[in-house]
Amino acid sequence: MNTPLKKRLLWSLGIILFALLLAWIWHGSWQRQAVEQELRAQQQLLVYRAALESEIARFENIPRALRSHPVLTRALASPRDADAVHQANLLLQQLAEETGVEALYMMDAGGATLAASNWHQPHSFIGQNYRFRPYFTDALQGSVGEFYGVGATTGIPGYFFGLHLGRETGAEGVLAAKITLLELELGWQPARDLVMVVDADQVIALASRAELKFQTLAALSPPARERLERTRQYTPMPLEPLALGRKGGQWSWQGQQYMVSEVPLPRLQWRLQLWWPSRPLYTGANLITAVAGVSLIAVVLLLLYWRQRRRYIQAQLKAKGELERKVMARTAALAASNHQLERQVQERIQAEARLRSMQHELIHINRLAALGQMAASVAHEVNQPLTALKNQSVNTLLLARRGHTTELEQSLQTMGRLVDRIARLSSQLKLFAATRRKTRGLARFDEALDNVLSWLAPRLEEQGIRLQRPAAAGLQLPMELHALEQVLANLLGNSIDALAGQPAACITLAAAPHRLCLCDNGPGIAPELLDKVTEPFFSTKQAGQGLGLGLAIVRDLVEASGGRLEIDSPPRGGARFTISWRDDEAPPH
Repeated sequence: MNTPLKKRLLWSLGIILFALLLAWIWHGSWQRQAVEQELRAQQQLLVYRAALESEIARFENIPRALRSHPVLTRALASPRDADAVHQANLLLQQLAEETGVEALYMMDAGGATLAASNWHQPHSFIGQNYRFRPYFTDALQGSVGEFYGVGATTGIPGYFFGLHLGRETGAEGVLAAKITLLELELGWQPARDLVMVVDADQVIALASRAELKFQTLAALSPPARERLERTRQYTPMPLEPLALGRKGGQWSWQGQQYMVSEVPLPRLQWRLQLWWPSRPLYTGANLITAVAGVSLIAVVLLLLYWRQRRRYIQAQLKAKGELERKVMARTAALAASNHQLERQVQERIQAEARLRSMQHELIHINRLAALGQMAASVAHEVNQPLTALKNQSVNTLLLARRGHTTELEQSLQTMGRLVDRIARLSSQLKLFAATRRKTRGLARFDEALDNVLSWLAPRLEEQGIRLQRPAAAGLQLPMELHALEQVLANLLGNSIDALAGQPAACITLAAAPHRLCLCDNGPGIAPELLDKVTEPFFSTKQAGQGLGLGLAIVRDLVEASGGRLEIDSPPRGGARFTISWRDDEAPPH
């Protein structure tokens, strides 16, 4: 046998075995699911049966509890006594309302109803004769009569109990109770499956679907139909057979296949059936078979892959020797390049070390330069008022010796102003050294401004500067009071100095929550100096008019409170200082 033909036969045999295996898996899966579903159905049927028997048993003892009641025995013995019958009606009505029974009624030996709980309703049982009902004849014979059927008077289906009365008194009758099982049937309706109770004649007495009720699973025989008509059990229902189909062990109804599970009900020779769809069995079996088939195919493909992989590895091992020889040669070249690279890295590290050393030297030099500038500025600023104070003290002594009181008072005032100037210079240095602490808080703007104007108002009046302040009564800014006062004092002091000799000089203040703005109409600040004016010891004033710390102090105080200082020169001229705070952080109270 040649090789191609042998391969085709092997492939054909493999496909046949694969198909047989899938068929076996499908059949086993279907059977297993059917058994599991049957067990679940039986358990569910047991629950339904217990609920049905419990519902019936809840009412079957009511007639037995009333059989010796004197009101009923008196009405049965004296059916023409209107008062006795009325009392019996009221008793039965009360008991029916309390127990939830559909109807309680009492019949004489001929089947005529003497008293009933629904005596006052349009469809009252009073005067109706029910001797044709089996529960009546069974009760007269001494046994408890039970019956299910459509009400002959109301047309409402119900379960009937009958019990013999009057054996001790001589007057005989039957006490009957009717209960409805509609609430029980309503509890079955949410179920996906079909739940039904079938009697001995194949009539569906109870069902979870209204269209199934009082249909038959098979055509009624003539004797059965004659008996049902005689007892009027299901009158006026037509009792037509359902359009059912049967294939194997399955039933078909309305285009859907069902499997039927059943448990017996001792009462009235009923059977409780659960019809559950069989389609999920096929779906589950198909899914399991598909998964098994895909898994088998995957195993075969893995085996083929492993075989191909083995061949590939062998080819790779052959090429590995050649590759290793090339790698060894390349490794030698890389080692030489790596040695050269290490030497370059070492040189770069040494260059960076030298650069850091130079940076540290530059920082030290800048610190010494700043310290020298600060010392020079402090010496210059303090030396002038000290010299003037020394000269003024000499003049004061001379005036005191000569007794010039008026000139002596003026000289002392001048000395006081010189001391205040030295104090302001030293306070600025102290404040500049301590502005790194947090200054965030809450301060009233009008209070801080009033405090500042208490010592700046003379300068404003002396230079004729008009101050426009906002109407911001009660406005609070997120900064501590002393810090806000220092900010306002430095900003107003700078503007007053800048407006010296300026005609129609004006300073405008604007304040809003989380925002403060000061504008003046002075000469402004040159654009190239805007980034430098906040540096310590930088000043555009003449020597002897300040240390250049005012705006540096303002910037540090604002930043310490979480704010931001912006300085610019508006197009109309002058300088503008804007302080803004973010409103996403609540200041401490």
